[in-house]
Amino acid sequence: MASHRTTARGILLLLLIGVFTGTADAGVPQVTAFPVVGNVTYTDDFGDPRPQGPHEGNDIMSVRHQPAVAFVAGRVEKWTGSGSYGTCMLYLHAKNGITYVYIHLNNDLGPDNDNKGGCKNGVAWAKGLDNGDHVKRGELVGFVGDSGDANGIQPHLHFEVRKPSGRAIDPFTYLNRSKQLLFPRPRPGLGAMTLTLKGAKVIARTDSTIKVRTKRVVVEPLGLSYVNVRKVTFAVPPETQVARKGSSGFSTIDVSAAKVGERVRVTTVTFAPTWTTQKAPAETLTTAKILLLG
Repeated sequence: MASHRTTARGILLLLLIGVFTGTADAGVPQVTAFPVVGNVTYTDDFGDPRPQGPHEGNDIMSVRHQPAVAFVAGRVEKWTGSGSYGTCMLYLHAKNGITYVYIHLNNDLGPDNDNKGGCKNGVAWAKGLDNGDHVKRGELVGFVGDSGDANGIQPHLHFEVRKPSGRAIDPFTYLNRSKQLLFPRPRPGLGAMTLTLKGAKVIARTDSTIKVRTKRVVVEPLGLSYVNVRKVTFAVPPETQVARKGSSGFSTIDVSAAKVGERVRVTTVTFAPTWTTQKAPAETLTTAKILLLG
């Protein structure tokens, strides 16, 4: 009987652990979009000492103008802080009461820290984004920068997760399990889109596919160009225009003639963006043009 009681207590303890774990995790969906598109670094710096008190988020170190996207679907609220340069911020209010906070959004017009752009649409926030707008998970909401008290240091996104009570919780676990995206989703009404990958390299190819390591991604009609290094396998239909640039000009070839390691520029067919295409699993995206550069 003693062993039975011990087992029962053990089961109860496991159930309680599950309850409390679920409570701590309540409100944050399992499938979310990583809030910055492209290459970043971050650590669990939640609670680290800061001049204004313990750090209430995680700093996602990135580069100026890198796209910031909606972590989940929700309603946006733009905010500008006081100070010499002002802090460009965004609150993303989820339907369940959780709020995600984006701080130090861009206020620079050029590639350097010029502080000439201010907290405006097309600079700090996505073009056409208004207070109260509802955005989809993975939708473009803004751009990484160094506004506010981050002025002059490495551009980064200070990202917070706040419970309905307003209490900040550590975002690290949620960031780790979120999905890294190839491109941000445009605002509704912009229609279909096209990707062009510049500076990519061929990793593998078959008669109907090409696998590349991306470098710079250009997104139309958003007019975005940003660094995003990852591996993507594209479907290559027979109608794809495949050419190689040589000393005497361009020659038409078959994709199977592509050489592993050579530079390549890939342009996709025009497509309607979805959550699946944003994650870009193998052969989800289809090529329209492939230019091999040797």
